[in-house]
Amino acid sequence: MPQTILNFNIETTNEKLTPRTGVAILGEYLKGMNLEALCNTNLPLAKHPNGYTPFEFIYPLILMLHSGGRVLDDIKEIRLDTALGALLKMDNIPTASAFTKYLHKHNSIGENGIRKINNQFLKRFLKSIKSEELILDIDATFIEAHKNTAKWSYKDAPGYMPMVGHINGGYVIDVDFRDGNEAPASKNLEFLKQCQAQLPLSVKFDRFRADSASYQAAIFNHCDKENILFSVTAKKNKNVFDSIKDIKDKEWQQFSKKEKVAEFMHTMQDTDNAFRMIVIKKDITPVLPTLEEYISDEVMMQHQDEIYYCIATNDNDLSPQEIIKLHRQRGETSENKIKELKNGFNMSYLPTSNTQANAFYFAIGTLAYNLFLLFKQILDANLQKHTVKTIRYKLYNIAGKVVSHAREVTLKVNEQFQKQLQKIRYRAYEESLQ
Repeated sequence: MPQTILNFNIETTNEKLTPRTGVAILGEYLKGMNLEALCNTNLPLAKHPNGYTPFEFIYPLILMLHSGGRVLDDIKEIRLDTALGALLKMDNIPTASAFTKYLHKHNSIGENGIRKINNQFLKRFLKSIKSEELILDIDATFIEAHKNTAKWSYKDAPGYMPMVGHINGGYVIDVDFRDGNEAPASKNLEFLKQCQAQLPLSVKFDRFRADSASYQAAIFNHCDKENILFSVTAKKNKNVFDSIKDIKDKEWQQFSKKEKVAEFMHTMQDTDNAFRMIVIKKDITPVLPTLEEYISDEVMMQHQDEIYYCIATNDNDLSPQEIIKLHRQRGETSENKIKELKNGFNMSYLPTSNTQANAFYFAIGTLAYNLFLLFKQILDANLQKHTVKTIRYKLYNIAGKVVSHAREVTLKVNEQFQKQLQKIRYRAYEESLQ
């Protein structure tokens, strides 16, 4: 008889066990949020009466992404979880190949349908932040994909370059799924207007933040006309550097241990109005004056580019220090949230060689991400700041057993989790009534 290290046996059981008890609680929450009706209303219905409904595609896929699935084939883990299926009444889960066909068949129509669903949940999210300034952050992100239709990008790899718009707390208000060879500065004004179009009629953006790809006169003029305060990382050309040189020593104020700040008024060729240019001077090793004559203008510009960081803004009320702090919040609200979308929900993987089908899949990923932000609002305060990876560890991956008896279904979990899960269920019910 083969030997083992420890003295225990492995046997089979026909009991319905699940390692995804928390995912079942999420699934109940999603049904309370009317996701089924939204999917079946905004996405194309099957022509065959026995075909899968849109909800039967989208629902298990969202659960899979929350569970940590990386590729479409991972949907089989949801299909094989009979206990989860019994709790959520999922009798019909498509295969990975059926999902692929669905993405190809509906591509751009499906993407627009998901946008409409996200728009409905956006209204709910806006209610939760109604007392805050409404800030839009946009940023392009690169997804490497070695597909035969993927375009080569400036990142020296083929892939896609979606533009993502976030609002307070990281909710994705809209996405423009682009080819990899699309420049990050391309059509940013159009995307800004696209994000504005998602808002309810009575709601407007208070602020707009972006990196240097949006340092464009057309964007600044649009923000001025729409009464939107902007802060955009500025591109430093010769005119900007000349203005920086004119700043006197006494005008520099200490901002941090290794940074000083100053400002001047600036204008671009096509801007309707002048704007403030906030300059941050970093304390790094300077170039010795005697060496300047031996250094090329290009090298000197690169050195100055490392020393100075500039922010263009039309906000005339906040101090330079306040503008810098506000602008740097982009790192959390936009850049880190994109990492969460790509890594936490595995949107760095795209399943097909069809660009429009990939755009549809990416849209489903953003819906899963947005629903995660809403779901966290009903969790205990100590869980609300966690990423999805931590929520999987602390909540989603709780083990449980499902017992069916006399038409009654019971989920059994360890005693330490029972109150926590029941509390979330009560809050989900209250949320469903709103």
